[in-house]
Amino acid sequence: MVFLTMPKFLVKKTVPSEDGKSLVFKGKVTEGPINKGMELLVSIAGQTMVPMKITDIVHFEKSKDNSKKIGLVVDFEDEPDDMAMIMALHITDEEIECKPAG
Repeated sequence: MVFLTMPKFLVKKTVPSEDGKSLVFKGKVTEGPINKGMELLVSIAGQTMVPMKITDIVHFEKSKDNSKKIGLVVDFEDEPDDMAMIMALHITDEEIECKPAG
């Protein structure tokens, strides 16, 4: 029997992008590969899992903190209210699972 685990990402900080239309989840991959197009699974109130598509992956080479070298970008250009709701969750020091899109 084979047990497959989903890739995981440890979010250390969540910040808006420079243009204010996306969120960047800064942190590090803790398990498996994570690719553009996959979905982050964010828990709302510990009950509902909200999938959010990763539209880009950025690398912060100059970051002195190794736990914040990778940024997973989620676009909210057409959904500013959703972005505000996710920002209000203050996601920090939380491990989030990722899954293939679809």
